[in-house]
Amino acid sequence: MTATATISTRTDRRASEDLGLWEPKRTLTLEAALTHTKRIKVLRYILIGLSALLVAALLWQFLSGKGGSEPINDPTESVKMVEPRYSGRTGDGLPFYLIADTAVRRRADRDTVFLASPVLEFVRDAGVDASTVVSKEGTYNDMSKILELETDVNLETDDGNTCDTTHARIFNVEKRIEGDKPISCLGEFGTVTGNSYAIEDSYKTFVFKDGMTADLTRDEADTSDGSSFAFGGDGPVKISAKTGIYQGDKTDLRENVRVIQEGAVVTSDQMDIFRVKEESGPDAPSVKLGAIRLIVATGNFRYVTDENDIRGRKGVYERDKNIMTVTGDVVVIQPDGRRIKSEKMTYNTQTGQVRFSGDCSAPGCKGSGRTRIVLPGSGKN
Repeated sequence: MTATATISTRTDRRASEDLGLWEPKRTLTLEAALTHTKRIKVLRYILIGLSALLVAALLWQFLSGKGGSEPINDPTESVKMVEPRYSGRTGDGLPFYLIADTAVRRRADRDTVFLASPVLEFVRDAGVDASTVVSKEGTYNDMSKILELETDVNLETDDGNTCDTTHARIFNVEKRIEGDKPISCLGEFGTVTGNSYAIEDSYKTFVFKDGMTADLTRDEADTSDGSSFAFGGDGPVKISAKTGIYQGDKTDLRENVRVIQEGAVVTSDQMDIFRVKEESGPDAPSVKLGAIRLIVATGNFRYVTDENDIRGRKGVYERDKNIMTVTGDVVVIQPDGRRIKSEKMTYNTQTGQVRFSGDCSAPGCKGSGRTRIVLPGSGKN
């Protein structure tokens, strides 16, 4: 009976399969099913625990301020602005404007922005055109209003002066500029260079420091009079000193001063040079500087040409009179070696005539009084 029933069951199953009928198949034992269920429960608990840990970690990072795309401890964190514009007022109430291609503000220094291609526009005096400073890069402090420029700095003032340097620190409120790098300027005062510099007094006084040189040439259009440009000629004047201070028509030279024109050399410890000053008119308050009109040299004064060597404590040159006056232990050394000593002498730079005052010590000098000498080789009227 048993064999017959088994055969019948197999026969029925084959028949069902042949007919395409479905019949569930039991593939797992009861013990295996229980084991599988326990495994699923364990995995579920593990996943729930991991999820809880992940949520806790995210909450901790959020509440502690750590993580994210903008960590506060990163000194390079920044905000970038395109075409920013800043403005302000100087100490005397005049406006200034600062623009740039871009500005970057970093969290490490919230008062300072880093500028690309900055341009500063300012006014030196009320009623005049604006002056400008441009550079490739720099920084600007919002609080102190100080602009620090680096690389290819160019200054153009309303009165026609242009300067090139690689560093400028601009105090906008005080209207002052200083720089630690060499500078070269071109303007009414000629061509001037310095190893460092300052521009003070509302941008009107130029100070060239740590060794300066200057070239001064006569304007071809300057035909106001027929007199010479400086002492004895119209050629270019070359100047060197440790410090040069340019204040309008006055130039103050300090330490190791040397001035050369057409073979004549003047040296001293300090020298003040005054130039002809011409106002352009009330509607255009700019100033045009002309020829040298007065030189006052003090301390170890010396005037040397091919024919003369004149020394003293102080020398004063008056261009309109073509007269040089030397005082204090005056010594004149002539080409033949003869020395003349006096308390004071006057020298005509055109005629070569010399007049001594006070005690005169030399062959031909007759004690005290006045002695008039024409040096050998000097020119005549």
